[in-house]
Amino acid sequence: MTRTECQSLNSLHADTFTSTVAKLLRSVGELPVNLLKQGYIWQHRADQRRQLSEITDHQLRDMGISREAARREYTKPFWLP
Repeated sequence: MTRTECQSLNSLHADTFTSTVAKLLRSVGELPVNLLKQGYIWQHRADQRRQLSEITDHQLRDMGISREAARREYTKPFWLP
């Protein structure tokens, strides 16, 4: 391999490394926003499951949902979809 080919290859590796580091830094910068979004999703899911646990058997029958199916859903941890 010639010196020019080596330099070209090194330049390619440097560009790839720089690109990877730049992507990583962008991801880290978005972390607070992503954490807030995930927190909102978890809170919303927990609220929905709490509300489901408060629905009467009559209301569940009107929706075509069994008490057991509702129980399986509202007993899930908030982080599980």
